[in-house]
Amino acid sequence: MSGQRLVLLAAWVHDAVRRQLLDQFPECRFEDARDRSTLERLLPEAEIVYGTPPAELLSKADRLRWIQLPAAGVPWDLCDALQGREVMVTNLAGLYGPTIAEHALALMLVVSRNFHIAFRQQMERVWQRDLSRTMRDLYGKTAAIVGLGNIGQNIARLCRCFGMRVVGCRRTMQPTPHIDQLYSCNRVAEMVGEADYVVVAAPLTRQTAGILGPTEFAAMKPGAIYVNISRGAVADEDALLDALRSGRLAGVGLDVFAVEPLPPEHPLWTLPNVVITPHYSGETVNQSALPGQLFMRNLRRYLKSEEIGRLVNLEMGY
Repeated sequence: MSGQRLVLLAAWVHDAVRRQLLDQFPECRFEDARDRSTLERLLPEAEIVYGTPPAELLSKADRLRWIQLPAAGVPWDLCDALQGREVMVTNLAGLYGPTIAEHALALMLVVSRNFHIAFRQQMERVWQRDLSRTMRDLYGKTAAIVGLGNIGQNIARLCRCFGMRVVGCRRTMQPTPHIDQLYSCNRVAEMVGEADYVVVAAPLTRQTAGILGPTEFAAMKPGAIYVNISRGAVADEDALLDALRSGRLAGVGLDVFAVEPLPPEHPLWTLPNVVITPHYSGETVNQSALPGQLFMRNLRRYLKSEEIGRLVNLEMGY
């Protein structure tokens, strides 16, 4: 059909969604652009991209009007490249809350109950019950959540189910479900100082980069447990390592890192009180039809010139 709108699928789409796109949107021409060379060739003619096009290619995308990111995170360089241009960016914020919250609680439980040590003992066929001496419960403890968007609020919900007191900070001081006390972002050190568990759920923006630095880690309770399931660079990694090596932190659970993949020589691999997962806390959503279905709903609205959901503020970065 002549005059079709070119839509580049630059990220994986569930097969069922792909079939629906082809069946329900005859006014669109869908091209698989997951290959870099194909993306470079077709991007100058594309009106819509589902995926995260490299920022350095966007100067050639004169016809581009909308990017649907296939994740909740928003790259800084993409925001910079689109400043002043009439290009909408939407993300998948709102899809990940329940699943990433479960991952955060899993990390809290693994470290709290020394499962990581028990797993190593199992591999070595060692029966050693002394590890129970440093085991702890979540019940009755205080969790401090840095970032109270959809993911942070879902973590707070699960913490409350475990009988925890929950405090948190966010950019705007608006009433937030499941939070016993709300702090402003300039009081992070004060907030983490009362916490037994510190959980990072904030997006990485210029405002949040390094928001947990030497002052904040020094303010944490001796024996606190630290968990990060958002972005590694929200914390100063050197300050985190210092807190681990000094013994101030009793344990750490990390799904995200400042550099990914985590380099083989990185000291986090060998510290005994660290649990590492390879940035996969949201993968049950990513491997489902949900992201593609959201894109399809937004595409239908876009073609009708209606407001589309989950619009990114390019200045804020989320």
